[in-house]
Amino acid sequence: MTVISPAGKGAAQAVLEAAERHYQRTIQALNEIIEDVTAGRTARAKELKGALSDLGKAAQTAFDERSKVEKRLRAEEGAVNGYALDFDSARDEIGRRLACLRDAAGTGSVSGEPE
Repeated sequence: MTVISPAGKGAAQAVLEAAERHYQRTIQALNEIIEDVTAGRTARAKELKGALSDLGKAAQTAFDERSKVEKRLRAEEGAVNGYALDFDSARDEIGRRLACLRDAAGTGSVSGEPE
């Protein structure tokens, strides 16, 4: 039996990546405002308070969405606690072992049995 670590990419992953790109753009815009204010161009200073608030909200949303997407990806792949079982491999192994038991059934006595 094989243990599979989840690593799939689907619609949920694409949405998460888009959200992360938006978050990075927000950080870049905030840094530009800070640079303008630091350089003495205070016209954008009013935007700073709103941008900081938006960034905090965006960060929390990104963290929440990441958690939801990761949970959904694990559920879609049948993963529990970060891992999934390969049931096809397990089924094959059980079948192989049952075949060995069937083959051994006609040999007479079982080894290790009291005489």
